[in-house]
Amino acid sequence: MPDSPAPDQFVTSPMRDNWYQSSSFYGSSFALITSVNEEGITSIGPYQLSFPFEVIKRRSWMVISRPSSNTVANVRRTRKCALNFIEYSREAIETILKFGYPGQPPAEKMAYNTFRLMDSPTPGRTGEGYPQILADAFQVFECTLDVERINENPILRDSTSAHLLLNIDNILVKEQWKARIDGSGDSMPRIPLTYGFRGASTFWFGETQPAYKLPIPDLGAKHEVVLYEANRIDDAVQFTKAASEALTGIPRAFLRNVLEGIVRQAKARGVTEVTPEFLALLNKERG
Repeated sequence: MPDSPAPDQFVTSPMRDNWYQSSSFYGSSFALITSVNEEGITSIGPYQLSFPFEVIKRRSWMVISRPSSNTVANVRRTRKCALNFIEYSREAIETILKFGYPGQPPAEKMAYNTFRLMDSPTPGRTGEGYPQILADAFQVFECTLDVERINENPILRDSTSAHLLLNIDNILVKEQWKARIDGSGDSMPRIPLTYGFRGASTFWFGETQPAYKLPIPDLGAKHEVVLYEANRIDDAVQFTKAASEALTGIPRAFLRNVLEGIVRQAKARGVTEVTPEFLALLNKERG
């Protein structure tokens, strides 16, 4: 029998600047950041290195950029911006590709812009320094630059890249998608992907397929699962690890309903932390 072909071998990829797109493959979503220039005009810039930073207790976002970009200058001056997320369309991608060319003033971008700009519906987020948002987005994060924490952290403050630590003040979601955030529906937004600038001549994008969902294997409600699920229900009521351990015997099919009932009882009594003692009290009252 002929010998099987040798498996493809790993080789070292040289480390270069912008290594995530010059030395490796990195596909990700991206944000269209709106900010206000010195003339008070909203500008739009696409950013691949844009991702969640803090997700427990605080809501924040990190943007890594060239320090000379117009967006960085605008956000550092006004401290305000909005992260706009759009669904995939070929027309949208072609416009975003043009937005990525550095150094363009907002007026130049508006000459070929296909997105609709609108004032934010959030009270207090219109007027001087506040950018418009994209009416075509399926969601928008309205943010404030955390100058104090950047200055306190030498990694963020002294980096050769610009690190924009953004506190998320408000999340706007189109009404058709809000009820599906928990995955209870049958569809998700078609979020486009980018693979970055390659070969000094091309930007790569990915056309997404419809999302699909798979049920989590029912291996029993371990306390980590209970704790994660419980602490997503209401920011004002949090469960302790010990409380979650006391609830691991609940069948997964009923877990969410039970947790929501406990949260309702806690809020009605002004309780902000669910402990084993509070659970014991509820059980005693139920007999």
